[in-house]
Amino acid sequence: MSKRCDLSKIEKIRDAAVEVISENGILNSSVASIARVAQVSVGYLYRHYPSKEDLINELLNEAINVITDRIDELMNTRHEVKDVIEGVVSFIIENADKNPSKYKFLIMLLNDFSIRINPQIKERINLIGTKLIALGNKTKELKKEITVSDLYTSLIGIPMQHLSSVYRFNFNNDNTNNIEQLEKIKAISLQIVMQ
Repeated sequence: MSKRCDLSKIEKIRDAAVEVISENGILNSSVASIARVAQVSVGYLYRHYPSKEDLINELLNEAINVITDRIDELMNTRHEVKDVIEGVVSFIIENADKNPSKYKFLIMLLNDFSIRINPQIKERINLIGTKLIALGNKTKELKKEITVSDLYTSLIGIPMQHLSSVYRFNFNNDNTNNIEQLEKIKAISLQIVMQ
C-alpha cells in the first residue's frame, strides 16, 4: 500500500520546522512541536520524515541548493570572480530581508555541529568552490593558495555572520543604511580572497 501524500501538508511541515526551529533552536524544537504548528499528527510527520534530522537535512539541502544554484548561474553569466562574490552576497542579504526566519534557521543549522550535513551537500559545495577557483585562476583575481574553505567563508560565512549579528542584536532594524551596509559586506567578502 503506497503512502498518501498531501503536498500542502508537507509544505506546512516544512514551514513549521523553519518557524519552530528559528524561534526555539534545534535542540529545543521537538517533532511534536513542529507537528502541532503544522497542524498534522506526529505520526503523519514521521511517515514522511523518519526523524527530525531527516527533515532538517532536507531543508538544509534545499537552502544550500538555492544558494549554489545562484552561484552556478552567476559563474555562467559573469566572467569575473568579483562579480560572482558580489552577486552571491547581494542574493543572500536581499533574500534574508524577505524571509528572515528561513535565514535564521539556516544560520542555526550551519552553526550546530550536532546536525550531520548530508555528504551530497558537502560534495556540491566542493564542486562549486573548485569551479570558482578555476575561474579565479583564469582571471588572475584570486590570491595565491586560495582554498574552497576560503571561498566558502567569503561567499557564505561573511554574509551569514552579518545576518547572525543582525538577528541576535537587532542591528539595522531601521533599514536606513541597507545599501551602504551591503557594500561593506561585499568589500569584506572580497578582501578575503581577492588580490
